[in-house]
Amino acid sequence: MKKLFGLVLGSAMLVPLLAGCAEHRRAYVYGTYGPSETGYYSTWETETHRQHRDYERRRKAEQRQYWEWRKQHHDHDRDHDHN
Repeated sequence: MKKLFGLVLGSAMLVPLLAGCAEHRRAYVYGTYGPSETGYYSTWETETHRQHRDYERRRKAEQRQYWEWRKQHHDHDRDHDHN
């Protein structure tokens, strides 16, 4: 019984670490959307002929498409201001 309790407790402690790593990876790969992205996001909507929709309401696939576009459209002055 003690071994089972130890296994359950150890697993419970490991879950937040794994979830944190996944969240960090998502933020690194896709970027972090915030107020500094508003101009880029608006340009992306225009250039890709999309109707305006809040970023958070877009499907995950569209959010990934935005970040792929974003990687190709650096504005170094603006990027530097927002880092």
